[in-house]
Amino acid sequence: MMRYAPLLLTLWFVLGLLTIGLAPLFDYDETVYAQTALDMMRHGQWLVPEANGMRFFEKPPFVYYLMDIGFRLFGENAFAARLPSLIATLLTSLTLLWAGTKLFDRAFGWLAALIYLSLFEVGFLAHAAILDAVLNLFITVTLICYLLWRHEQRPAWLRMAALSAGIAVSIKGPVGIVIPALVILAERIWDRRAWRTTHAIPWLSSLLLFLLAATPWYVMIAIANGPEFLYEFIWVHNIGRAMHQMQGHGGGWHYYFVVFALSVLPWLAWQPRMFRHAIRYARSASPPETLLARMCLPWIALVIALFTCVQTKLPHYISCIYPAVALLLALLVRKSQHTGNARLPLATACILAPFSLFLLTMPWLYPKLAHWVHHPRARAILTQPIQPDISLPLAGLALACVLFWLIKARRPETAWRMIIVGMMLQLLLLVSAGTFAARLIQGPLLNIADQVRRAPLETPLYSLHLNAPSVSFYAGRNYRIIDAKRLEALLAEQRPFLLMLRSEARNELPPALQHQRPLLTQGGYLLYQVQP
Repeated sequence: MMRYAPLLLTLWFVLGLLTIGLAPLFDYDETVYAQTALDMMRHGQWLVPEANGMRFFEKPPFVYYLMDIGFRLFGENAFAARLPSLIATLLTSLTLLWAGTKLFDRAFGWLAALIYLSLFEVGFLAHAAILDAVLNLFITVTLICYLLWRHEQRPAWLRMAALSAGIAVSIKGPVGIVIPALVILAERIWDRRAWRTTHAIPWLSSLLLFLLAATPWYVMIAIANGPEFLYEFIWVHNIGRAMHQMQGHGGGWHYYFVVFALSVLPWLAWQPRMFRHAIRYARSASPPETLLARMCLPWIALVIALFTCVQTKLPHYISCIYPAVALLLALLVRKSQHTGNARLPLATACILAPFSLFLLTMPWLYPKLAHWVHHPRARAILTQPIQPDISLPLAGLALACVLFWLIKARRPETAWRMIIVGMMLQLLLLVSAGTFAARLIQGPLLNIADQVRRAPLETPLYSLHLNAPSVSFYAGRNYRIIDAKRLEALLAEQRPFLLMLRSEARNELPPALQHQRPLLTQGGYLLYQVQP
């Protein structure tokens, strides 16, 4: 099977290119990043990120620049916005191929690279126009370069690690150095003899490279905006996210254990055996297995522990751990491919069977969902005149066939069939369920954008307490967020304008608008065309 490894990697990338543009960008994260990149490009404002006239200090602009390259080459669309994530994911897998080959052999490198691409969360992030796939690339390069320094004791690896960590900081802030620093510190504490090599670290050159990569934008933006930027970026979006739930993104102590279980599909059944073997290697003295285990175990555990303590929680916050998962799974397969547990394929099929059943029965289940939910926004979305098409049950049938094929695998082929199952799971869920979810969730906003696009260019667009960047992205024009007081002032000016809002905000409208029929009402959203 090894001879087919390059073909599998190429096929994954080609299928990614064909599918990343199928679904429209989702609110809020995807569209706000894409709209920020667009506004920076349109206005020639390359220092201060802005979206719809509002300064967006949440993240540095590194990924926005990458998106702008895509917009220049391929147009202002979802494909161009998501392309940096797809390429970054591919480069992360190639980093694992390179590292695995240097540590062991080419077979191990290919296993690690392809296992990484087969993980469900990895495929999801490759199809998402957010920062994490690019961030994960540079965190991975940082830790892999440190790992190779520990293996070969060449100072050049540490300089590369420092440079990569600096780029990670320029992508998403302090997390780009906090995670590598914690993992490296844990590895050095675990291996007590590692302290003897501290004198071999090229401290000065590494620090200079880190600062050169990490600080330019922060220095320029702080000079230009002063305390406002420091408060917004450091206090609100870094310390604030750690101390308080933001935008309703919270969860209990078990949150990331559930996320991890879903994200490592289809390899969930392999996790107990993987961790058991990794702990055994970490306690032994057989490099490079011991070094790899002592690096990857803290990489996984510390990141999950760190973000469990953080009050704001999102699934992709821990996504930088999956290169470590792929390396440990490759180590397990390498050591036990001829003596592995024959029940693992069956266990995997049992875990994934409910996904197949869900897709198969979706046309029957979907009409009943609206009666089972009580949240007004969810009901508004589910009661739209949109029904699942034949692609969902066909995807469920295809997944069932792939799982049956997995059960029939002989032991030496099991890992390779698992890789193919993982890639098929990504493809079937993202293309069928993903595009259907996009029609449901983004359909109303896309219809609003279509109406706005048809309106005269001189007609301004306002939003009542609603930040929906997908409207501005797909309509090709910006909007301003206003409150009820500002709305009354606009009505007094006797000028035509467009107004969008959520249906639950309708009671905040002035009486003259409450009795007016909306231009569009769908999925919990309203669009008014206000005439003098």
